[in-house]
Amino acid sequence: MQFSASLKHTRKTASHRRSILVLAHIVSKRNLSLQKPSSDTNIGDDNGKPYVLPSVRDAEEDVVASKLDKEYAGITGIPAFTKAAARLAYGPQSQPFREDRIAITQSISGTGALRIGGAFFERFYPHGKTIYIPTPSWANHNAVFKDSGLKVEKYRYYNKDTIGLDFDGMVADLKAAPEKSIILLHACAHNPTGIDPTEEQWKQISDVVKEKQHYPFFDMAYQGFASGDTDKDAFAVRYFIKEGHAIALAQSFAKNMVSFSNLRQINLLR
Repeated sequence: MQFSASLKHTRKTASHRRSILVLAHIVSKRNLSLQKPSSDTNIGDDNGKPYVLPSVRDAEEDVVASKLDKEYAGITGIPAFTKAAARLAYGPQSQPFREDRIAITQSISGTGALRIGGAFFERFYPHGKTIYIPTPSWANHNAVFKDSGLKVEKYRYYNKDTIGLDFDGMVADLKAAPEKSIILLHACAHNPTGIDPTEEQWKQISDVVKEKQHYPFFDMAYQGFASGDTDKDAFAVRYFIKEGHAIALAQSFAKNMVSFSNLRQINLLR
């Protein structure tokens, strides 16, 4: 896939390229320092400023010390970064990862990967151009997908009475959606509720998606922050792949590495 119109922006500055390589360095070493926050620790410090993880500082120093050249990034991103990010999401033992069957393009900002993914589905997905998002969902999902040319519908997710997951409602709505619909799923740390399906519930969701031949589109912006374990937080993505689903994945490091000025990427499994 070529998403050159959006990806030209990745060529703007050497400092942005350096930021990408910092992240590649971190994920390749798996030195993430993503301990689950304690009661007195959050993404910001006591003064409301972003807290930069020690692993990010160390990697940045290593990259600067290496005195890199100022060459452009490739049109779909820096291979070292995209491969390391895919390994973090899919796992090194993932069959599609080992067989090089994951098509990846790098993108910018919290909406970049989602916007590219939406445009890809609008242009190339041969079935319905409707994407179903949870109620509630990240505020920008609706606008981003509509701007991509997709119709946006919703499925039940949050039960305000139990302050938990409306699992029965979610499953019922996924079953009621027309076959081969696009289904947006928050991989972990659902935004804005923070409520995720259990592993057993994810297995049932996978069964419904497979039965209805839906196309799952995962948004994974908080890998490592839901449980403190990057592998555990990737359970849904990895389970769906293990079960034979073709998936799309919008992957972000803005939150889990507190790198808000950096990037996302979009992965499409073929």
